[in-house]
Amino acid sequence: MSEQTDSILVMQAHTLDEIENAMLLLMDQLYSHTDTEPQKADCAAWGDGLSWLIRSVSRVRTALQELAP
Repeated sequence: MSEQTDSILVMQAHTLDEIENAMLLLMDQLYSHTDTEPQKADCAAWGDGLSWLIRSVSRVRTALQELAP
């Protein structure tokens, strides 16, 4: 692999780490609110978080697909 490809892979791995951490944080928030009735603001924030995660995964997938032969 080229140096540029290696650099992209390292950046994508870092991005996946960030996505994983955000997902874990979101899961923790969801589980901590399962015993209480969620507020609309909480649901909106969770929706925003999931939207960010979906877009992030899509960007990582696209970048990795561009590297594929």
